[in-house]
Amino acid sequence: MIKLDIEKIFTNRKYIILLAILCTFLWGSAYPAIKLGYDVFGIGSDESFLKLIFAGYRFLIAGIILIVIQKLMGKSIMPKSIGDFKKITLLGAIYTLMQYVFLYIGMTNTTGVKSSILGSLGSFINIFLVHFIYMDDKLSRKKIIGCIIGFLSIIVLNFEIGTIGSSFNLMGDGLLIFSALMGSIGSIYNKNLVKTNDVFVITGWQLILGSLMLIIIGKSAGGNLPIISAESGILLLYMALISSVALVIWSTLYKYNKVGNITMYNFLTPIFGAILSAFLLGESIFEIKNLVALTLACIGIWIVNRK
Repeated sequence: MIKLDIEKIFTNRKYIILLAILCTFLWGSAYPAIKLGYDVFGIGSDESFLKLIFAGYRFLIAGIILIVIQKLMGKSIMPKSIGDFKKITLLGAIYTLMQYVFLYIGMTNTTGVKSSILGSLGSFINIFLVHFIYMDDKLSRKKIIGCIIGFLSIIVLNFEIGTIGSSFNLMGDGLLIFSALMGSIGSIYNKNLVKTNDVFVITGWQLILGSLMLIIIGKSAGGNLPIISAESGILLLYMALISSVALVIWSTLYKYNKVGNITMYNFLTPIFGAILSAFLLGESIFEIKNLVALTLACIGIWIVNRK
């Protein structure tokens, strides 16, 4: 029987790169998948509560998958203490409920390409937040320069030639920025929890608890979202696998490495997201402002993480 040395795998440079690329590809594919989901499930732009139920179904399935895998491996599916359950509930409220309320509603009011680029802001927000939390991960000149360049991508992305101001949409772009903020806060809080608990347990339960919050909110407003076709079921399962697989891998990378050494790979998410949105949704990626904004976001992430 082959026994895997998890710590050795997740601290090996070669495996870190491969696993990070897999995660960013999966997360990049989530942007067009959400848009496709709205069409498959027939969710209108003004049906916010149905979007919450859609998100809730996705994360509930993802959480159950992780807990079942944990059980099949013969490991405990419960956190180490009741106090940890309270912390996991808070994590679910931030990392699943709040992050995806903003994301799913915000994506209705903008494109998949734009959403994937704005989603990269989480990397820069992380850089600022960890400065105040971890003594060994402080801001430096290169990090500040990289963050400034990264945030310039927002200005470029929303600039409209021939108009005064920009095309910034609070209910679209604004909510996506709030989503990135919640994701950053959640990822840092998650790093602390997985130090003392199994990654599958933390990730699985926070997904389940957060998803139930989403479903309860959506249902309380009279929302109902039946899975009426094989296409909708397959799409939902794929999106659940995105969450379960990518979150476990990413959380484990965070557990054994510095946050800054992992977030550097986030520049791949907007690249994958923009390319897949263009391919699957027929959106234009070749507009000048899209290409410039994407380039700025990637350069910014590269600068803050280069040696």
